Amino acid sequence: MCGRRPSGGPFGGTGKDVSGQMQGHPQEVTCGDFVIAYIVTAAPFFENCYLLRHAPSGEQILIDPGIGADKILAKVRADGDSLREIWLTHGHLDHIGGTREVQAEMPVPCRAHTDEQSLIERQPDWGAQMLGTRIEIPTDCRYYLDEPMLAFAGAEARVIHTPGHTPGGVCYVFDGFAFTGDTLFQQGIGRTDFPGGDAGKLRASITRLLDEIPPETLLFSGHGGHWTAGEAKRWWSVVAGGIAFV
Repeated sequence: MCGRRPSGGPFGGTGKDVSGQMQGHPQEVTCGDFVIAYIVTAAPFFENCYLLRHAPSGEQILIDPGIGADKILAKVRADGDSLREIWLTHGHLDHIGGTREVQAEMPVPCRAHTDEQSLIERQPDWGAQMLGTRIEIPTDCRYYLDEPMLAFAGAEARVIHTPGHTPGGVCYVFDGFAFTGDTLFQQGIGRTDFPGGDAGKLRASITRLLDEIPPETLLFSGHGGHWTAGEAKRWWSVVAGGIAFV
């Protein structure tokens, strides 16, 4: 669910609320016409939901609305209230737990890889086991095959299928920035000991991702701060052969 970090909490990630500091990173980053806002969701996961806003038009999409929909909705409204879609990098409950509540207030579709559908549908049971409460799964979830190009505000995002943390995990790659979910963190990787995880596939996915995107691309992950693909590739070249997959 959450990945391995240098100092992990019970479910991975940083194990603490970093919403006010993001380990020295700004809470909003501008990339050309786009503004990327961190929304760090609730305990125990402190997952990064992202609000991506196209500054000229005001249009918005959400990436991975995790648990804590009130905070997410407040940010969407404060930044223009023009939500168009929700994109999911994968289906673990810490990344989808607020999706249904957001959709109840703002009836927009969500998108996810078809290989993730069965995992998403099992998340109510995971919520009951891990949190003592069943989460509601998204409505109007439009599952895509393979690696399509997704359009948003006149731009295109390339979907790169990155199985390993989950079967249908993906990264969304725009010109200059990408959302990597729990595939790859800043000096950390997604864990592979949950159902559907596969260490060999994750290793191959990370290698392919970093080989195929420009080194200056900013990588925004599911937990913690951002870094560049070039920094990630240098780190990966050192640790890939010896890193312990969990």
